Amino acid sequence: MFDFGSRVSGEPVIVERRSADGLEARLILQRLWRGSAFILLGGLGAVILAVVLLNLARPTYTANTQILVDPADLPVIANDLSNRQPQADSGVSIAESQARVIQSDSVLRRVVERLDLSADEEFVAPPSTNPLVIRLKALLGMETPPASRDPVNLALDTLRLKLGVRRAERTFVIDIYVQTWDPEKSARIANAIADAYFAEEAGARREAARRASDALTGRLTGLRQAVEESERKVLQYRETNRLVTTSGRLLSDQQLSDLNQQLVTANLRTAEARSRLEQARRMRAGEAGTALPEMLQSLEMQNLRQQYAGLSRNTAELAARLGERHPAMAEQYAQQRDLQRLIQREKERIIETSQKDYDRAVASEAAVQRSLDRAKVETAGNDRANVGLRELEREVESRRSVYETFLRRSRETNEQERLNSSNVRVISSATPPRLRTWPPSPKVVLPLALVVGLALGAGLALLLGSRRDQRAPARPIPTSAKGARSFRALDA
Repeated sequence: MFDFGSRVSGEPVIVERRSADGLEARLILQRLWRGSAFILLGGLGAVILAVVLLNLARPTYTANTQILVDPADLPVIANDLSNRQPQADSGVSIAESQARVIQSDSVLRRVVERLDLSADEEFVAPPSTNPLVIRLKALLGMETPPASRDPVNLALDTLRLKLGVRRAERTFVIDIYVQTWDPEKSARIANAIADAYFAEEAGARREAARRASDALTGRLTGLRQAVEESERKVLQYRETNRLVTTSGRLLSDQQLSDLNQQLVTANLRTAEARSRLEQARRMRAGEAGTALPEMLQSLEMQNLRQQYAGLSRNTAELAARLGERHPAMAEQYAQQRDLQRLIQREKERIIETSQKDYDRAVASEAAVQRSLDRAKVETAGNDRANVGLRELEREVESRRSVYETFLRRSRETNEQERLNSSNVRVISSATPPRLRTWPPSPKVVLPLALVVGLALGAGLALLLGSRRDQRAPARPIPTSAKGARSFRALDA
């Protein structure tokens, strides 16, 4: 009978495949246990290497300053050249633009020159004197061209690498980060960048105001010449058409107004003289003792009437005492007749004077009327000439208005060179940082190095264990004992 336990020549050796999860985990643990020395050495070596690197690495410190950029400028004056009243969605763009301005060469160059960073070895490394290094750089094409060896430009490039500018989301606050080897230097550079940014902004506004002022000043000369030319045209037109002005009015218009007023006055004088003459003529037939109108009274007439009144009383008294036929009465009557004759003569003189006054008033009224008629004719001619004059005056006024506007604006821009209306301020000045930025703290580096070292050691242990198992000979499995499982393994 055939014995299934005996080995037949040429029969393949059936090896048990360890595919179960438990068996695989036990195999990994065995490999890790066998390579525990590698794991411990890997963790220890990683920690030692981390300590060495921490001691060799040069620490760097980061200082931070914050600037608030308000898109709306301060309302210092009404006609500001750069008065920004942004739309609701443009404020972020303005803040981003200012962040780019902070990183510009014009701002950073101010910092380099102010702090003399071109003489700092951290920003401008001294050139190597080792011939081997120099030759190696030349072979690799790393030698800096002579035109690019300016210390200021080198310091500027280094500062740009050590600088970080970031705007916090949904804010107008710009953070400025500077990382150097010295905490005090980092804070000093960060604050210097903020000051340089303010100086650059103020200088840009002054420059804009100066350019505008120069442009306005250059234009003022042409505007002034245009105004003078227009005024000369107006003056020449007035002289040609005899349009003389006084107190801002044409002389013909003023004369016409004055003559109208004089005519009214002459009419009143004529009417008054006519009334006085008529009253004087009416009083001619009156008695010597009849009261006269007030306008006809004179000192001579008053004296004569007083004498006549006194003589009349004396005559009446004497007639009552002596009688009217008494010889003394004849003399009294003769005196009365003489006074009556003198009063009548005075009346005639008053009538003659009133007549002369009336004639003069009439003649004056006629002269004023003739002058008024001539002024009306002259004014009618001037009105036709005034059409062209008003057109020239409007041109003068418009040019003068533009000239005065430019002149006022030029003076405003001159004053704006001394003003800074930007609403930008530092809300947090940089201070020397207490903790270094690089390398990280040993509290973080050493545990991480330990974990990495252990992981590397474990990986090495697993690798060596896997290779050792591959080199070991396979153990045969009798088919009589585990035939069914072997056949299932083969099927698998």
